[in-house]
Amino acid sequence: MPLVRRGGARSDENRGQPTADEVFDRDAVRLRSLFAVPRQLGGVEAGGGAPAPALAAAAGGGVTVTPMVAPISVAPGALEYRVLAGYGAPAQRFPVAFDTNFGVSVLRCKPCVGGAPCDVAFDPSRSSSFAAIPCGSPECAVECTGASCPFTIQFGNVTVANGTLVRDTLTLSPSATFAGFTFGCIEVGADADTFDSAVGLIDLSRSSHSLASRVISNGATTTTTAAFSYCLPSSSSTSSRGFLSIGASRPEYSGGDIKYAPMSSNPNHPNSYFVNLVGISVGGEDLPVPPAVFAAHGTLLEAATEFTFLAPAAYAALRDAFRNDMAPYPVAPPFRVLDTCYNLTGLSSVAVPTVALRFAGGTELELDVRQTMYFADPSSVFSSVACLAFAAAPLPAFPVSVIGTLAQRSTEVVYDVRGGRVGFIPGRC
Repeated sequence: MPLVRRGGARSDENRGQPTADEVFDRDAVRLRSLFAVPRQLGGVEAGGGAPAPALAAAAGGGVTVTPMVAPISVAPGALEYRVLAGYGAPAQRFPVAFDTNFGVSVLRCKPCVGGAPCDVAFDPSRSSSFAAIPCGSPECAVECTGASCPFTIQFGNVTVANGTLVRDTLTLSPSATFAGFTFGCIEVGADADTFDSAVGLIDLSRSSHSLASRVISNGATTTTTAAFSYCLPSSSSTSSRGFLSIGASRPEYSGGDIKYAPMSSNPNHPNSYFVNLVGISVGGEDLPVPPAVFAAHGTLLEAATEFTFLAPAAYAALRDAFRNDMAPYPVAPPFRVLDTCYNLTGLSSVAVPTVALRFAGGTELELDVRQTMYFADPSSVFSSVACLAFAAAPLPAFPVSVIGTLAQRSTEVVYDVRGGRVGFIPGRC
């Protein structure tokens, strides 16, 4: 499926590229929420944190869930990437975000609150395959009575949306259709921006209820099948397109030159995908950082955090080595958490040292200049300030390292969940 950044999606034509401040604010909200203790939704674990005990039924038989982020309208661009997906039979197509941590798929549904008009929402009455999940079913592991399993999404003490847990047909492409797909059908007001102009979210986490888990449990898939892969586009231009692939054969079976790193698990974040980062090199020189520095906290692969955050000792070594190699270039003031910046205005060329991430098993991911540096004006590199797109993770608030989306752009990232590994193919989009 074609995948575009928010500014290039059909419903976002006038929004453009997020400002630098929006990116910083989004990352802060995202990381704070990822490392918060989650609640549960209809028996479905939501967010990347440790599973919480089942909640008592709320008034009316529902339960509450704290989503992985604040109401998304508070953090512009927090769900940055979009695909078009079809729901129901016949399929109703909408731009939806995807996430690798959330724990449950959700979709904005009609009717809107108070009968308000809402054109961009799924209409269950038009689908012949729609079915509400009743109280007492295995997916609705809460105490309730009635024909549908209710839930409420909250941020703090503020209710963001109410809805019901349902099943319907999900169509991603003519060859990728999932009957009886479970998702939360959210009833919101017509002016709500719960998913930042996306109509919903496809969950690809390690939750047993995610689409990724549905793919690998499908008897039609084989050991040669990856749960999913994505290639994040390098810019928000409509000409810069990536892709999201679900349940396809792994790239090596079609001649792709892929390198795998083993997945690891974090009991505090069971829905999330971790890898074992063991070293970093700058300009071909290994940093003097013991592997134990990385292993102490684990490294999270993220699809909604832009910058890469490292354990403070690792970041300090990276920063110092990078500054040493960039000494010929004029320094610019720090830009919020990015403290290694350069003014490239008027230059005709710049030699940026290659940063490579090394994972357990020996696999390395070499980053190009646009994966290594954040450009204040990406359309004009040599009239711009550029900063090293890495920062120190503020422990203990953010207890893991995070590989952000900027470092992953243009690389196909393959999640071989059944095989317990993640693969990388640079330059795929």
